[in-house]
Amino acid sequence: METERILLRPWLDSDAETLFKYASDPDVGPRAGWPPHKSVEESLEVIRNVFNKDTTTWAIVLKETGEVIGAMGYGASCDCKMPTREGEPIVGYWVAKPYWNKGYCTEALRLMLDYIRTTTDIRSLLCGHFVDNPASGRVMEKCGFVPTGEVCYDETQYMGEGRPIRVLRLELKLKMKHEIIELHDVQIIGMAKKIAFNEAKEECPKFWGEYVEKIIKPVVFEKQAPNAFQKAAFDNGVGEFGLCTCDIPNHNCATCWEANFGACGKNTFTYVIGGIYKGGELPEGMQLFPIHSGRWLKMHFEGGMKAFQEQYEKFHKEWLPAHPEYKWTPNSCCMEWYQGTDIQSPDYQCGVMMPIN
Repeated sequence: METERILLRPWLDSDAETLFKYASDPDVGPRAGWPPHKSVEESLEVIRNVFNKDTTTWAIVLKETGEVIGAMGYGASCDCKMPTREGEPIVGYWVAKPYWNKGYCTEALRLMLDYIRTTTDIRSLLCGHFVDNPASGRVMEKCGFVPTGEVCYDETQYMGEGRPIRVLRLELKLKMKHEIIELHDVQIIGMAKKIAFNEAKEECPKFWGEYVEKIIKPVVFEKQAPNAFQKAAFDNGVGEFGLCTCDIPNHNCATCWEANFGACGKNTFTYVIGGIYKGGELPEGMQLFPIHSGRWLKMHFEGGMKAFQEQYEKFHKEWLPAHPEYKWTPNSCCMEWYQGTDIQSPDYQCGVMMPIN
């Protein structure tokens, strides 16, 4: 397994001296729950009876120099007191101090996760870090691990007594149907409303209620002849998309997600209920919004509208971090998409679309 900078390979007896050089550092092992190595012989023993006890622990090798700079692996919980599910492996890793803060650990973890996804039937992985080692937690979260909300203690680990461990889990079998589509020179026509970020969960559904009252109810349920506004809505499929756009520079919806939604009351975004503009007059009350021209990642959620919010959060917090090959286009916004009539049905079609580079 390899990237441009590193490779993962089995440990060799000849790695013992390099392992001792880095594993004897008192700043390395205790952060991960194991004592500093005291001799080359001890390091050789670890290689033979710990790392090579099975085939799921690898040496992280810097390709430029051929030097071993750390370890990456997963396996059974053994005597560890982490709250694992039945048969759920635990991930462990470390990188030598001279190579901290260079992205090697994140790169190695992603590489191993790709291997696990493609070669095993493992459904989930557990990971944990001492709360006094937050850098390790950042590596986990960058790779898609999500905090479970649990904190545990494990005195069997070196210097583990009284040190809380933050627990994270990665759901490997979180499958979402997705496809790549092309949209070029497209504008969205629709009705728009400015909403404060911290009011989004309440105000967006209210705005959909206005859409129903203003467009759907009079024409579909009351059988009234459509006025110019309603005709433009039906002609252009207004209601097929929900678009969020704002004036915050150098961002996209991914960076807004954690920083603003549910928290920020100062900034606002414009929420658009719209459809793809096919031409014709623009009636009063409708606006046009240009969108990214090029490739879009289209996600298909399961469970209908009842599951939309849960699926939306899983997409941002779990699926995207686990698929780093999909990069947001800078200064762009995503779109919700909807198709169908019975929003109460679990078969109702909906999802999100993300512009990608």
